[in-house]
Amino acid sequence: MQKNKTLIRNIGIVLLNIFMIVSLVLVLMLKNDYGYRLYWVITPFLMVLVLLVIKKWSARGLNADTEESKVIQRSFDDTTTLSTVFFGIIYLFIQGIECIRKDIINNPYIIVGFFIVMIIYEAFTYLSIYVAKRDTARLLEKKYNHKRK
Repeated sequence: MQKNKTLIRNIGIVLLNIFMIVSLVLVLMLKNDYGYRLYWVITPFLMVLVLLVIKKWSARGLNADTEESKVIQRSFDDTTTLSTVFFGIIYLFIQGIECIRKDIINNPYIIVGFFIVMIIYEAFTYLSIYVAKRDTARLLEKKYNHKRK
């Protein structure tokens, strides 16, 4: 059951990224309202799926020892929290400005800039997962290979 949830989540992230790129092309090439609306509807759903990935990896804290495991988990939590807060503030700022000044979300520069922010956010998330996995593997190798000798 857990593998099905993970598979669905991963497929959802890939599909939403593809739709995000398609909507970006629609906005830049055709400049139609459908592209703008699709872009701003997909963004929160993609954000939620990335947060679910972060939640999954946050819950897996390693308890191999009391010091290094906490450092690995703390580093992962801090990186993902800061990147999520930064991304959320940018998204809310854009939506807040839209309330004051209409048609800011239809500006191609805003959309391209936010697309770049979304890519950076996803890259930070997956890089944090990679680093946590790598450090955890090193810690486990050090712990269990040390006992065998």
